[in-house]
Amino acid sequence: MTKHPLILLALLAPLALAACADQEAEQARLDAIDHRNCADLGFEPGTEAYGNCRLKMKEIRAKEEGNRSPNIGFGVGIGVSKGF
Repeated sequence: MTKHPLILLALLAPLALAACADQEAEQARLDAIDHRNCADLGFEPGTEAYGNCRLKMKEIRAKEEGNRSPNIGFGVGIGVSKGF
């Protein structure tokens, strides 16, 4: 019975590592895009203005991702009804 967790771990470990690699590759791609955008706008890497530009790029991306995500909310309502 102790072999089953080891088999499961052996099967899931490559999937977890692949997911991390994909996230790292995506982050590197986004960093390159942000660098190019800020450099194209005339900001010099290593300056405060360049750092502010990079932060703004991340804020914009986060806002866009938030707009694409479905808004799910929970609430309590009270209503009055006449019959069914």
